[in-house]
Amino acid sequence: MATKANINREVLKWARKTAKISLEKAASTISKTCKVDRIRDWESPEGIEWPSVKQVEKLARLYRRPIDVFYLKYIPKDFPALKDFRSNKEEELSTAVIFMMREIQEKQEWLSKFLATRREKKIDFVGKYTIKSPVDVVAKDIRKVLNIQPGKADLKPLKHWIDQAEGKKIFVTLSSNFHTRLKLDSDNFKGFAIADKFAPFIFINADDWDHGQLFTMVHELVHIWIGVSGISKDTEISLKEPQNLHVVEKFCRAVAEEALLPESDVRSFLEVKGDLTLRHISKAGRRLGVSNQAFLVRAKRLNLINEDIFSILLKEADQAWKEFLIKESKKPKSSGGPNYYVMQLRRSSRSFSTLVMDIYKSGKVSGTQASRLLSVKEGNFVKYEKYIYK
Repeated sequence: MATKANINREVLKWARKTAKISLEKAASTISKTCKVDRIRDWESPEGIEWPSVKQVEKLARLYRRPIDVFYLKYIPKDFPALKDFRSNKEEELSTAVIFMMREIQEKQEWLSKFLATRREKKIDFVGKYTIKSPVDVVAKDIRKVLNIQPGKADLKPLKHWIDQAEGKKIFVTLSSNFHTRLKLDSDNFKGFAIADKFAPFIFINADDWDHGQLFTMVHELVHIWIGVSGISKDTEISLKEPQNLHVVEKFCRAVAEEALLPESDVRSFLEVKGDLTLRHISKAGRRLGVSNQAFLVRAKRLNLINEDIFSILLKEADQAWKEFLIKESKKPKSSGGPNYYVMQLRRSSRSFSTLVMDIYKSGKVSGTQASRLLSVKEGNFVKYEKYIYK
């Protein structure tokens, strides 16, 4: 007979609810024949049945909670929810996003406490400005602090911004899914920032195209600079501003636009001999890491191109983008998945992984905890290090 688990029924229900898991999904995880009423009974204070230990273990994996949590006498304190700055709040955050935020918050909270205990110096640019600060001043400061070198042919813009940010102790993490069955939808969620004085973190939804990820990256940097943590969706330049956009997001969008496409850079790329063509715009976009449409909208706002040329080139850019998407959709899908260690390195960030490994080697953190923080088994640390220090 299976050993019954005398769990806290309220905690069991809380774990499912906070994971945004349906009763139907929980039931199917237990077995093909498990009924929804059985899960409901386990969660009810008046419930009659108790789940077995193995069944609780299944639910713990599904809800992404340590199994010990279910035996607590009270509902534990969870990570505080990040403020949702998306314009489409009526569309709930998915289970994948919730799990990803929880994972990054765990890393961030641990590191912040560790650095604070060691009395490390607080980072001075976190919360340096407010949304009342001049847009151009904040944009210039971000570029100056990070020593951004835009437009160089040998630099990949997204990688350049990430590398420069990590060099200033901002931990940048990227992923397109929580696991193979839990994808992150870039139409619903672009990224988030945790503006902490000891360990600021940025997460970028890698489901987006590179130029979209870059705008998200810089947008979240602005959140760090004004000291406001939160979740974002509307990060890229557009002709019309999204409806119901929060004032914080309006400011972050404006600063990101100024930081990525300052007037001097846009003007220099537009100084071409002869007629301006989409080829010139595409070259500028590639160098700066933005879409053709974003470059054109910025140039128009700066009054660097007239309405007629803007309309013609925007129409050409839209058509070229549609053709590109059709071409991409016809490409055969790769049979092999991405390298596991590379994906974990992106998901934890190179700088965070390096720091955790150094702390682990110094004996200041256990192998079990380091493994949990990096999502890599302790026995595979040697393999993982080869990618960290490449």
